[in-house]
Amino acid sequence: MIKNRASKNIIIFFCIFIAETGILFAALPKKNYSAYEKRYLAARPSLSVSSVADGSFSEGFEKYLADHTPFRTFFVAVNAYFELIKGNNGSNGVYLGREGWLIAKPPERNNRLTENLNRIKAFTEKSGIPAYMIAIPSKGYIYSEYLPGNSMEYRDGEYLALIKNELGSCLEYIDIDPALKKDKDEKLLYFKTDHHWTADGAFTAYREFCRAKGFYIPDEKEYTIREIPDFYGTSYSYSCYMLTKPDTLRIYESDRQNDIRVEITEGKEIKTNNSMIFEERLKEEDKYTAFLDGNHSLVTIETGKSGGNLLVIKDSFAHCLVPFMAENYGKIVMIDLRYYKNDLSELIAKENIDEMIFIYGTENLATSRDIVF
Repeated sequence: MIKNRASKNIIIFFCIFIAETGILFAALPKKNYSAYEKRYLAARPSLSVSSVADGSFSEGFEKYLADHTPFRTFFVAVNAYFELIKGNNGSNGVYLGREGWLIAKPPERNNRLTENLNRIKAFTEKSGIPAYMIAIPSKGYIYSEYLPGNSMEYRDGEYLALIKNELGSCLEYIDIDPALKKDKDEKLLYFKTDHHWTADGAFTAYREFCRAKGFYIPDEKEYTIREIPDFYGTSYSYSCYMLTKPDTLRIYESDRQNDIRVEITEGKEIKTNNSMIFEERLKEEDKYTAFLDGNHSLVTIETGKSGGNLLVIKDSFAHCLVPFMAENYGKIVMIDLRYYKNDLSELIAKENIDEMIFIYGTENLATSRDIVF
């Protein structure tokens, strides 16, 4: 009798829960973008005879329902921790490491690194201008002591050696690996909740860049450092480990970075700013986009200085490194091959480029399908 009553109560509870969830799904406004997951959510599919017949409406509505289910973030997080308890650390592509470190799993062994290096080599030799490369090791490689016991192998050391050997004849490879390993115990060089390095990590790399170029090597004391709390990065979003503590985002500021004009070009739209730090972005969930406004096709930085013109071909690791490099050039033209599909040779001629540098994380070098362009 008691067992039947308990079973009946459970059934009633779930019926009420499902009914309330359905009401909330219908009543609550739908968002286009999830700041927590840093991605656009599925839109409501259009209903037509053809979409029903070919199954696209059913598939689209399933994605729409999954993306807009009430309390979805909570349920996804519960599932992430449930998988962790089962022993599936890294089930969402991110390991929950020691002391709250969230570390992306390494790329598969069969990747595109050699092909991408050959493309870079061919373009560099064709361009005929001085070229450099900074390859940023992954967080899992630099901070391997925080990885869980069941983690995959991080092969950055092998990748960096291959990059140096393959590209050494056509450009100058600036090896930042030893400097990062030296500084990692004194500073937080990578975010715990994001796959990017911090401004401290970028500053370590900048000092190595200055050393290689023969520029003046600044000291951290020459900058005012502003700290922005409550930063949650991409690794936090992908992993859904909601109990992880946030990072603090640090911004290096200097009088030498004044008189800056930033121009962002996306198609026919042009956006300008008088700083390389976009203050409005610091109020958003993904505060890393405060550095040069995040990912864009083409960004031009005019510094008013007497240095030459530099072309930066990059991924998002460059965003907190380039503001330091702007102290050494009159103009920096920055492109992202994920979005920029125009002729690079024409751009080099148009902008009177004197030098170029490739700035990529090793993981992106190993997996990118855009370098081919």
